[in-house]
Amino acid sequence: MLSADLPESFDPDVIAREHLAVAADVPVSDFPRLADLLTSSKGVVRVTLKASMSADRRPATTIGLVAALEQSCQRCLQPVTVIIDHEHTVEWVADEAELARLDALDDESADPDREFMPMPVPPRVQTMVLVEDELILSLPIVPRHEVCALPEAAPDQAEDHPFAALAQLKSAKGLN
Repeated sequence: MLSADLPESFDPDVIAREHLAVAADVPVSDFPRLADLLTSSKGVVRVTLKASMSADRRPATTIGLVAALEQSCQRCLQPVTVIIDHEHTVEWVADEAELARLDALDDESADPDREFMPMPVPPRVQTMVLVEDELILSLPIVPRHEVCALPEAAPDQAEDHPFAALAQLKSAKGLN
């Protein structure tokens, strides 16, 4: 099933049993915390949610994000378009104890695009909060152009030097 609307909230167990799949184009302006990190809140984010049961029989939600967002380049401070093409899977565990047990395993072969999260109590996840968190985490730490057109520094000239007048006075008095 593919729907044009994201649910306001969901129960991970229920949507996993139903194998829910939804997609929507959400305006960037609908994500206030994300908009604070951007130079423009124009555009849309293509959001897909797919729910299923994991191999370990845990409810899993895969969040897909596709967007072109505009941030400030940290080299030249001009706008830079950041392309987001991100997919991340959350497996919902029963509680904090199970989460701690899984974290203790620290499996080096673990999939970096999958994480475990404790099931909220009551079991309702706010869809837009989850999506916005994923969007923020998918942004580059230091956005920048591959090549920036930085302004060239003017060459140093003796008369522009702050102590040039002092040097002239010193040489005029024969103190050299």
